[in-house]
Amino acid sequence: MERGNQYYSVEADKEKNRVKFSMTGDIPDVASISNFESDWKTTVGELNSGFTIIGDLSECGPLPPDVEALNQKTQGWIMQQGCSKVAQLVGDLNVMSQVNAFAEKSGMRDILRAFNLRKTTIMWLDM
Repeated sequence: MERGNQYYSVEADKEKNRVKFSMTGDIPDVASISNFESDWKTTVGELNSGFTIIGDLSECGPLPPDVEALNQKTQGWIMQQGCSKVAQLVGDLNVMSQVNAFAEKSGMRDILRAFNLRKTTIMWLDM
């Protein structure tokens, strides 16, 4: 079941033990993604430890500070749940820079890779 709103979606692919995640547009503030944390918790709860994440941020603008903080907090929680690999599809270099900074702060750095082609993203996750 897909969860989210006009700015993000998060969905469990139980067959692949994978979260499909996307963020789009210019998110104005954390209030506009008020269910973000609970949607992640429900989605990850449908998967087994060792799950992977494929994220699409190719249509997302840079995040405001309050959204950055929520994203970092959520990433830290995801790491505690047994995530094994994260592949992010990014388009904007500023977003790529934010993704790398989040990963560094949340402990996700060693399992996260950023890509600019969907095919490469999926190939890396499936290795």
